[in-house]
Amino acid sequence: MSGNFYSKNDDLRPFFEEINKYTDNVHSLNKEVELADISKLEIELNIQIPRIYKDFLQVCNGGELFIPGTVLSEIYTHSSGTKQRGGSYLNDSFKKERRPHGMPDKYLIIADLNYGDTICMDLEGGNEYDARIVQWDRESQTVSRSWDSFVEWLMDALDEGSMLVDYDGNEKDLDF
Repeated sequence: MSGNFYSKNDDLRPFFEEINKYTDNVHSLNKEVELADISKLEIELNIQIPRIYKDFLQVCNGGELFIPGTVLSEIYTHSSGTKQRGGSYLNDSFKKERRPHGMPDKYLIIADLNYGDTICMDLEGGNEYDARIVQWDRESQTVSRSWDSFVEWLMDALDEGSMLVDYDGNEKDLDF
């Protein structure tokens, strides 16, 4: 991850300020995607993406937090080159082979956790600005956790990862 990330969105700013404190190779965030590509995806999937998530994608189009960790879904565009095998693409979120068994159609898959669960945006659980975020447990085929907003989930993901890794990428000693 080279360079700093910055968002004009006041709600997203704390996330990117925290991300920028980490050294390279702790996180790997992709370059932004254009609003036109987000609009094409909305038409392709027949969905409305909340404004905050659009703002996020215009800063970073997916990537990975705390490598190996949470893989953030990205919008596939032809300019991205060939789709990567095992990649997490928003474009595939509603394809049968991508969706865990039993997952409701109202969930847009926005991330994959390294132990198999998925993080989803509840497209019916919010408004045009933000949405409820849920963790779909593949084994129990149920929602195992939820967050009231996209930023709440992002900050929680950073908080959890920061318990394991410092800003320089060194693993922390866990004394329980």
